[in-house]
Amino acid sequence: MNHQESKRVTTTSTLITAAALMLCSPSFADVFPFRVAFENVPGIEEIEAGNIQAGIKVLEDQLEQIEPGSSGDILATLCAAYIVNVSLDKAARACNEAVQVQPGKTAYNNRGVYRAFTGDLSGAHEDFERARPRQLDAYLEELKIKDVGLMAVDNFRLIEELSVKHSPAEINASVAMSTAAIEDLND
Repeated sequence: MNHQESKRVTTTSTLITAAALMLCSPSFADVFPFRVAFENVPGIEEIEAGNIQAGIKVLEDQLEQIEPGSSGDILATLCAAYIVNVSLDKAARACNEAVQVQPGKTAYNNRGVYRAFTGDLSGAHEDFERARPRQLDAYLEELKIKDVGLMAVDNFRLIEELSVKHSPAEINASVAMSTAAIEDLND
């Protein structure tokens, strides 16, 4: 298994909070809801634990130890960490370099957040357009197949609909018919 196959994007997102709000324009004064994404790279544990400075240090050290062409995941994560840390000059460099080295969803999303944060809404729109899935319904269905939590949310919604529409006796009869149909398929 190569590095590309073994890496995975963590599901951790960080909401940019109060410190970031102070630098925003008045239109962002109430809330800045954009989320950055982190790749599963050294330093992520520190960031997820809330020790942004330590995570940044690990990421910066990693950049010095690897070849520039293989630094995309680290740069995309460093971009996000700098945004959360409100180190905007450093974020600009890391975000742009991440997009150049490895123009993937994480790099574009994080640069889009940086651009939104600094008021470049047109640039943010372009980056988010590059990061989002083209066929959202198919993408969400694929996620539901792979993620038990999303699958359970869908199943929960279905059982609530059944409970509202039918009495318990009707649901039991429906389950019995479904079970019989499944057993017929197995024969």
